[in-house]
Amino acid sequence: MALPEQEMMRVKELLDDFCHRLTTDSVTLEYHIKGNRVTLIESRPLFVDPTVLNSVFVAQFEFNPEPQLWTLFWYDRRNRRQPYPTGRNRDTIEKLIAEVTHDPTGIFWD
Repeated sequence: MALPEQEMMRVKELLDDFCHRLTTDSVTLEYHIKGNRVTLIESRPLFVDPTVLNSVFVAQFEFNPEPQLWTLFWYDRRNRRQPYPTGRNRDTIEKLIAEVTHDPTGIFWD
């Protein structure tokens, strides 16, 4: 199922700004939308060969149209999607982006 058009526009606006603010000369942050899921991806040069980019999944936001809520997931070291463990994993996209930004659990950013 695809995101509703209005929700898609809101997500793009929020994540375009979020990714732009966190992208540096050496680290790129981007997102991909597929159906009702939005995946946040970080890319950076490999230490041993800076010409090669290493991309890792950081987080995933999944929209549930029935209650109009988003659910937050993180990725473990084996790149498996896991539910965000704090109990604050279901809310608005704005609050979940803020949760990823502040990262109180230390699972999104190194």
